Amino acid sequence: MSPHLTKVAEAIREAEAQGMLKENPILTGFSGKKMMGTLQRFAAEFTDENNCYLEVGVFQGLTLLSVGSVAKGDVFGIDNFAFFDKDGKNQSIVEDRRSKLGLENVHLINADYEDALHALEKHLNGRKISVYFVDGPHDYRSQLVCLLFAKPFLSENAVIVVDDSNYNDVRQASADFLISHPEFKLFYQAYTPCHPINMDKKTEEEARNGWWDGINVIVRDKNNELKAEYPSTIRSRKLFEADQNTHSARFPEAAYIGTKLAEAYDKFWLRGIIKFNLELIRGFSKKKKQKPSYFELNTHSHELPKGQFNSSVSK
Repeated sequence: MSPHLTKVAEAIREAEAQGMLKENPILTGFSGKKMMGTLQRFAAEFTDENNCYLEVGVFQGLTLLSVGSVAKGDVFGIDNFAFFDKDGKNQSIVEDRRSKLGLENVHLINADYEDALHALEKHLNGRKISVYFVDGPHDYRSQLVCLLFAKPFLSENAVIVVDDSNYNDVRQASADFLISHPEFKLFYQAYTPCHPINMDKKTEEEARNGWWDGINVIVRDKNNELKAEYPSTIRSRKLFEADQNTHSARFPEAAYIGTKLAEAYDKFWLRGIIKFNLELIRGFSKKKKQKPSYFELNTHSHELPKGQFNSSVSK
């Protein structure tokens, strides 16, 4: 295996064994220590004056600033702070933390991710992206757009880390990108049994010290050293047919409201009726009853590997 891919494997193994390179108590957010440790090692090893780190989805700066504290090059974060920010304070929180940590190499791009990726050239000013962390919207199209639009700016030895890969639509976007761009390969994948919101305290603590909500690590395999492997996905066409039917309905936005109403009804006297009807929709079978099922944020990741390298990677 090439020296570069060997370094990628070593960084992941070190993060699995030791967690983060550097922690700071003023940084808070939602991420796993193994994942952040992996990003830190990638940035410390693969960034320099010509090669930068880019992430989509900053929130309050946990990963961005953690990476910035050890990176050898510039670090960019894209976020328009339109979500999970009801008080409108997240940008100022990130900027205040950046100032306190003295991280002059960290730069915010306050824009919609699609607009920002279209205009990357002016922000990067000739730099290539050597480490790319995708943690923006998790719907299928957004995931695929993040991969496709950044591709022209990726370095020869680029490493991509896709967060929240527990979600089937995230894995499907990664799989479709890999199939259509065979010069990239799935290098490592790790998942947790469900979304953290559905975990018990013990499992959540393990996730905080681990991979949180799943990751896919994708590398540019310019020498074709790795086997073509893909994250596991649910192949049912019904999922995509339901998506198309929702988009073409007269009031497509009401679909989400309907699911929230069903969750609200579950808390009151219609609980039994709602659950019965949901089971009918699921196809009520012993096999399906054995699978974890939650009222929101189902990831379908309970049978996926806790950590697995591409089969071409030596142990």
